[in-house]
Amino acid sequence: MNHIILLGKQVEVIQSSNRYEVGIKGLVIEDTKNTIKVRTENGVKILIKNSIILMINDKKIDGNLLIGKEEERIKRM
Repeated sequence: MNHIILLGKQVEVIQSSNRYEVGIKGLVIEDTKNTIKVRTENGVKILIKNSIILMINDKKIDGNLLIGKEEERIKRM
């Protein structure tokens, strides 16, 4: 799998264990080990990576593949 850079990307939550997160759209402003912060029209939302599936650039990405800091994900490749 190619390395995925989240910062600055537009994302949409298409599936989540929390039904209230489905449909959240916005710009990723922070990427931590287990969460991402997304700036939406309604403010900043914190999403837990292992409970979501995102749409990024017309591709479905399982949040479990995003666990870890960006530099850690590069090392796993």
